[in-house]
Amino acid sequence: MEPGAAPGPERLFDSHRLPTDGFLLLALLLYAPVGLCLLVLRLFIGVHVFLVSCILPDSVVRRFIVRVMCSVLGLFVQQSDPRLRDVNVQVYIANHVTQFDHNIINLLTSCNTPALNGAPGFICWSRGFMELGVTGSRAELVDSLKAYSSHRENPPLLLFPEEAATNGRAGLLRFSSWPFSILDVVQPVALQVQRPLITVSVADSSWITELLWTFFVPFTVYQVRWMPSVPRRAEELSEDFALRVQEVGG
Repeated sequence: MEPGAAPGPERLFDSHRLPTDGFLLLALLLYAPVGLCLLVLRLFIGVHVFLVSCILPDSVVRRFIVRVMCSVLGLFVQQSDPRLRDVNVQVYIANHVTQFDHNIINLLTSCNTPALNGAPGFICWSRGFMELGVTGSRAELVDSLKAYSSHRENPPLLLFPEEAATNGRAGLLRFSSWPFSILDVVQPVALQVQRPLITVSVADSSWITELLWTFFVPFTVYQVRWMPSVPRRAEELSEDFALRVQEVGG
């Protein structure tokens, strides 16, 4: 998670999924029959992963089982400095690379990500988002999240202040300030995602398309890096707090 100093917007997003290099394109074509077989197989396995995650209660055991099953889907999760994860922090702040970042971090620790876009209902729930029933302004959302965080028994919030997935290579979108208005201490989490043959994510692609490509490729590796918690300074504005956390992310 690098500080988003001033890369051009076009450098933050990938518009083409397939490689332009001739050798890589040939390798992708040769791999395609295998990828299609993996796609079909993983669709069936994915249903079982979903059912297991629904049946088992949120616990270390469930996260371990689902994480192992996700490796069969080609999703591998690595984390560095796990001891830095602060059990007292109620807000995690992460950069946004794929449509499934919140699911991946949830394999490591219990957390909830509020649904900001899309219709509520089964799809929202099945994707692992938390519905708050707030359809108004960001101010209403912040008030609702403050009320949620006031109950210490609730899992921490996982928020993505970029509000859009980037390629994770060239920098960060400027952080929105509203996630930093909830509590006075946040913990940054840096995400890096790698996969062979094709790009990790494409701008404006639907989550279903991204899921199918994820099942098609041999594997996708998520690297999660925990960083020390960052407290708000005295009388620090949320905008300045957001900028400082974004710089710390580098």
